[in-house]
Amino acid sequence: MRILVGSLHLCLISFLFSRPNGFLTLRTPTACALLACNYSYLNLSSVSEAQAPKVARALNFSHNLIEKITKRDLEGFEVLEVLDLSYNQIKEIEPGAFESLLSLISVNLSFNDKKLLVSGIPSSGAALEPAKELPPSGGPSVLHNVHPRLRRSAENLLRRGEQTETDSLAGTLQPSLCAAPTNGTLNLSHRKLSEEELMLKLDSGLCQAQLDSILELDISHCELEMDLLSLFTLVLPMTNVQYIDASCNRLTINILDVEAICKFPLSKLLFLNISNNPINSLDTLCLPSTIKVIDLSFTNISQIPPNFARKLFNLEHMYVQGNHFIYTARPEVTEEVPKLSPGTVHINAISFVRNQAGTPIESLPKKLKHLKVSNCSIVELPEWFADTMRELLLLDLSSNRISVLPDLPPSLQHLDVSNSDIKMIPPGFKSASNLTIFNIQNNKVTAMHPEHLPSTLTQCDISKNKLNLLPLTDALEKLEHLNVSGNLIARLEPTSQLPVLTNLDSSHNLISELPDHFGKALPMLKYFNLSGNKISFLQRGSLPTSLLELDISDNAITTVVEDTFGQLSSLSVLTVQGKHFFCNCDLYWFVNVYIRKPQLQINGKGNLRCSFPPERRGSLVESSNLTLLHCSLGIQMAITACAAILVVLVLTGLCWRFDGLWYVRMGWYWCMAKRKQYEKRPENKAFDAFISYSEHDAHWTKQNLLERLEADGFRICYHERDFKPGHPVLGNIFYCIENSHKVLFVLSPSFVNSCWCQYELYFAEHRVLNENQDSLIMIVLEDLPPNSVPQKFSKLRKLLKRKTYLKWSPEEHKQKMFWRQLAAVLKTTNEPLMRTENGSTQEAYEME
Repeated sequence: MRILVGSLHLCLISFLFSRPNGFLTLRTPTACALLACNYSYLNLSSVSEAQAPKVARALNFSHNLIEKITKRDLEGFEVLEVLDLSYNQIKEIEPGAFESLLSLISVNLSFNDKKLLVSGIPSSGAALEPAKELPPSGGPSVLHNVHPRLRRSAENLLRRGEQTETDSLAGTLQPSLCAAPTNGTLNLSHRKLSEEELMLKLDSGLCQAQLDSILELDISHCELEMDLLSLFTLVLPMTNVQYIDASCNRLTINILDVEAICKFPLSKLLFLNISNNPINSLDTLCLPSTIKVIDLSFTNISQIPPNFARKLFNLEHMYVQGNHFIYTARPEVTEEVPKLSPGTVHINAISFVRNQAGTPIESLPKKLKHLKVSNCSIVELPEWFADTMRELLLLDLSSNRISVLPDLPPSLQHLDVSNSDIKMIPPGFKSASNLTIFNIQNNKVTAMHPEHLPSTLTQCDISKNKLNLLPLTDALEKLEHLNVSGNLIARLEPTSQLPVLTNLDSSHNLISELPDHFGKALPMLKYFNLSGNKISFLQRGSLPTSLLELDISDNAITTVVEDTFGQLSSLSVLTVQGKHFFCNCDLYWFVNVYIRKPQLQINGKGNLRCSFPPERRGSLVESSNLTLLHCSLGIQMAITACAAILVVLVLTGLCWRFDGLWYVRMGWYWCMAKRKQYEKRPENKAFDAFISYSEHDAHWTKQNLLERLEADGFRICYHERDFKPGHPVLGNIFYCIENSHKVLFVLSPSFVNSCWCQYELYFAEHRVLNENQDSLIMIVLEDLPPNSVPQKFSKLRKLLKRKTYLKWSPEEHKQKMFWRQLAAVLKTTNEPLMRTENGSTQEAYEME
């Protein structure tokens, strides 16, 4: 075995560094000192025809016309290690032809005659056996190694030797083919690149100066097909490279297991990205141990082998997302075969069950700080995980099939177990004493117990679970960010103050209201998402005044009031959407004041819809015509008061102009008189007439009218004599008019200037209307010009126009006629007020 290891080490290392020009390949026999010779495509009929140098360590005779291998062909090649005889017509190999090749490691006899049989392959050192199986593509392939996969490595060595076709020892490739880095970065990404082209661009013999200046190498998205070992033989000359991105290619794991010689001297490589490649297995992985960050995502690996931690012991960041870790059940083998009834199916292997090793993760570097194994079909972590990974800070187990939270190392600070099947947070989870970020989104957790969470927790995402209660206790005193969206929470009820909580997402729950002490319980809350709930009203004190961003969209909110939102002086972003707003005066402050604040950004204000009143249902809130006059009670009262004052002033002016006060007083007196009137009118009148006159005409009335009428036997009611002492004046007037057959009015300019005369005329007129009998007698003592009668005596003017009246004359012969007519009128009975007349209507009374 020691001989094998030494030979393989010499093959990989000496070939690369023994000559300044690396591999040289000649098609002529003149270069006998060279290490590798290529005689392919020369139409050779035998090996000896090429006259290859005996000191060669690698010979390529592929794609020729060789039909037979003899002992003489291979004599003298004492240091030959790799021999390629593929793609020939070999039918026979002379027995013992390979016995002289004591250093031989690999022989490729593929794609020859199918009937070819191989024997006599030498064995040196460790047990070297020929391949027992033929390759499916052609003839046999004879491989000398503990692992038959050496053939692929040998092909790589030969291909490496073909990179410098030349006709002389000094002939080399043109330096222009070398890839030159820019600012330390060699970017060959996003181009179709073959292995041969890459070898030409990274030739160590021609491009060493360029290779020494490479710090970062990017060959991603190149459709590159080669194995990792071959890739890193090209990287070896890059003594300063620290970053390699070979993602999204067709890289495969090296078939050759070179763990014993997997050493990369002077390597400074820290970062390696080989994601999105068909790696398939990490068993034979050979990489520099200096790597601290590796990305193995989407490489189709199914396990992490036991030797992985030993190979990459300096690894700190490891990403293996998107792979498929397989758990395989191994049933116990029993001698007894159970007898099964016909039609019975016996299942003896189930995926995602622990195998004998316990887990597909069989080792991890102890220095690992970041581990991402999301979407890898992981069921559980190995039992040694918590005790071994003592420096782990971040663990991403999202999108796996974990049903129980695993034991975690105390050093862990960030844990992501989202998109799993976890149903509860156990009490032991509190032992993660340094955990600050916890993501358990999209699981099946039904209850959250704050006492089970680490007291150091600052960010927690427990959204899209099945929580129906959210207790906010002092156990979460250091919590800064909390996401409980997408649950079944009906009410947020903080039982104690959370002094450092700044971000709370409780959207898409069943919350219908916030308690009035909610704002005081979260004094530092800055970002609050309440969207997608059933809140209809936010009362005063329910929102913290420290808020910077608030989302209340998609609720049942009907109005945004100043009492609640006016206190949010720090609010800079408000997201509000909905179609349940009451477009009445309760929304005036929001539409005309709040929505126009320059320092406030309101998202969704153009999509707010009214649901009330019915005639505005579906219309935009912004278009609501909510004016200050329509919605301000104070302005309405002020306008009403002004209008009332104006009306009063107008009425006062009208009353002053048209004696309104007199009419008011008269109405009042009339009402008072009606209250004092008799319940039943007297059928027999006590007086024949009641005389109404002014004080200015009292002398004529008393000396002439009263004495003459009483002398003629009439019973006259005279107020100075017949008014009852102690009774109201209006009561006496009303009594005298009601108890007199006739009412005599002594008209003169003084009469129309007397208020009492007007009252008497008004009462007499109402008596005429009530009794439907004309009992009024007009005596004109002095002429009354139409313009001299005030407005309040408008009825008197009408009476003088339509009714026959008696006129007093200073002439004696006319006075006789006056007394005779007056006595005659007093003796007549009162006629009905309305009657049909033919001719003049002088005695008809106009009613209004």
